[in-house]
Amino acid sequence: MKTKAIILSALAALCALVSCEKQEYPAPDKSKYVYDIPETTLEKPAVLGAYYLNFTSAVSSSKSAETPYLGFYKTVDYGVMEQHIAWADKAGLDFFIFDWNASASDNALIDAFTAKRGDASVKYILCYNVKHLNVTNERPLKKGSEAHRQFIADFVDVLGDYLTSDAYYRLDGKPVIMLTATNLSSDALLSVDFTSTVQSLKEDVQSFFGVDVFVIGQNTTGWVAPVNYAEHQVYSFDAVVLKDWKTRSYDLFYSFFSFLDINWNNWKTTLAKRSVDFIPCVYPSYNDRKNSSGSYYYTFGNEGTDTDYITFCNVAKRNIGPHNLVFINSWNDWNYGTNLEPSDEKTQGTDAEHFLDVTRTQFRK
Repeated sequence: MKTKAIILSALAALCALVSCEKQEYPAPDKSKYVYDIPETTLEKPAVLGAYYLNFTSAVSSSKSAETPYLGFYKTVDYGVMEQHIAWADKAGLDFFIFDWNASASDNALIDAFTAKRGDASVKYILCYNVKHLNVTNERPLKKGSEAHRQFIADFVDVLGDYLTSDAYYRLDGKPVIMLTATNLSSDALLSVDFTSTVQSLKEDVQSFFGVDVFVIGQNTTGWVAPVNYAEHQVYSFDAVVLKDWKTRSYDLFYSFFSFLDINWNNWKTTLAKRSVDFIPCVYPSYNDRKNSSGSYYYTFGNEGTDTDYITFCNVAKRNIGPHNLVFINSWNDWNYGTNLEPSDEKTQGTDAEHFLDVTRTQFRK
């Protein structure tokens, strides 16, 4: 009993010291995570690029979220490329982003653009897709490998003439090249060594063509923080862009722009420590419901309203990097309703070019 009394006395003393009352913790400060995005003005015009899809068959009326102002076209249809080029100049675009995966249609698109460009301001860059190299963990893309030899041959034998043409966009005198996808799948984490690949690309292009190149790594997803990737997937490049910002949960939808602002600020400040530029990538709108009836992604800008697009642009301007690059996803991805290209839905009154004017106002003044 004496021992029990001693223990009880000790517990009482301990309670007196630390207080046995329940600790009250304040609720999280929501203003840190959910807040309005202020209007932001750039000190100098942004360098604007937009992802361009090549429709070798007509845009699908059954899957398109909006109705193209030009109708359900094929890219090669008469007048389409000429109008796209004129509209791109109207929006203040510096370049289209053409995907290149070693198909004949990829080269045909470049040739069609250069043939119709004339004295327009807009140019193009290439996003090199490693998919056609069929890389695996056992057959990786790294310096000295079979896949690497094919990779360099693509640039020396095929793409070199494009990179050195007047229609190809240069940043500070350097042709801009994108590589995709840097977010390697879990079963292919050893399939590409971006450090040796980018280094050898720069060395070989300089050796063969006498030019330095600016290399951008494209991550095809969003929201994941840079710390979750291997260093070579992030820090091998001059700049990094995250292309996809789907809103797969209500929390992300409800506070989409402030969550995006937090995410982008993390990417920007993390990359800046290693002198890598972060490129914001904005949607004019988003709606994949016609393309995928079972989609659970949230949509915005469905009725052609520009409010969300303007807010998206302001998030980009708050997080723009030292090269002032901003990408637009997309020029004409009708299946996901992310098109900047004029549509019936985006027409304001009689102004079919309203979103083009918004883009120029946001980024070029």
